[in-house]
Amino acid sequence: MTTAPSSRPEPPSLGRLVELALTVPLEVGVRVVEAVPAVVDKLPGAAHRVHQEIVLARFIGRLAVDQGVREIRSRLAPSSDEDDADVVPPPSEPVVSPDSSVAPDVDTLALADYDHLSSAQIVAKLDSLDAAELAAIERYELANRHRRTILGKLEQLGVSP
Repeated sequence: MTTAPSSRPEPPSLGRLVELALTVPLEVGVRVVEAVPAVVDKLPGAAHRVHQEIVLARFIGRLAVDQGVREIRSRLAPSSDEDDADVVPPPSEPVVSPDSSVAPDVDTLALADYDHLSSAQIVAKLDSLDAAELAAIERYELANRHRRTILGKLEQLGVSP
């Protein structure tokens, strides 16, 4: 019996391996150098687009929060249809803080947009207010948000009973 010749391919020659070892890195390097300007040109545009997306997301988030606040206020407001048996009328007495004084309306507080300020922003402004304004803020906080940061600062300023 005769044997068939082997069907295995011959291994690459040493010359071919050296040629590949030199040309492949050079070819990759040339392509990277050619592609860098195109990538760099795209980066500022991409950064600008990302910034625009963040601004848009913040805007939409603010709209959603504002809509939610309006919805909650409308549900908590007394309805004009008092004939419904399911409607519970709001309490006739205003919310009272522990010192037995009526909580002021947010619009009457000394700090504009009080409900939109963070605790840190409010605490930073408390030193500039007089005793009556501080007392009004304390009554408002006790009746509404109970933020310990603000109440603690008011206590440091000597407002708390």
